[in-house]
Amino acid sequence: MNKHSAFERGLRALESGEYERALREFSTAVCGGDRPALALCKRGVCWVRLHNKQQAANDFDRALELDAGCVPAIVNLGNLALEDGRLDEAQARYEAALRLDQNYAAAHYNLAILYKRRGQLQQSVRAFRLAAKLDGDRRNVLQRLSFWRT
Repeated sequence: MNKHSAFERGLRALESGEYERALREFSTAVCGGDRPALALCKRGVCWVRLHNKQQAANDFDRALELDAGCVPAIVNLGNLALEDGRLDEAQARYEAALRLDQNYAAAHYNLAILYKRRGQLQQSVRAFRLAAKLDGDRRNVLQRLSFWRT
């Protein structure tokens, strides 16, 4: 018997790039009431990795129906908007997430990218520095910096 929850098994599968297995585990978590909003959000991330943005958006929206304060779902909807060039919508999503959790590093990182795309370099650098300070994981900061520089 596996003593880890479906949600935890989904996280491990997601981290190892086993997106189909992660989808199944997160679906089990949703049905079983195991952090359903966050499980939907993580399942949405799997859909993004599998290049199904519409299904991802559906899961992020469902996560917000269950928990209007699910900050990762708000940020991920912002990411989809940013990828599609809907910068105003993306910025509104990131700012909404930060109103709920001003210390959510991912929202600051993504705002930095958005500001850079808009040519607002001072704001971009400021957002990136704050994100890096909040993040605390040097490897993650360096990875994000390389993405920001592109």
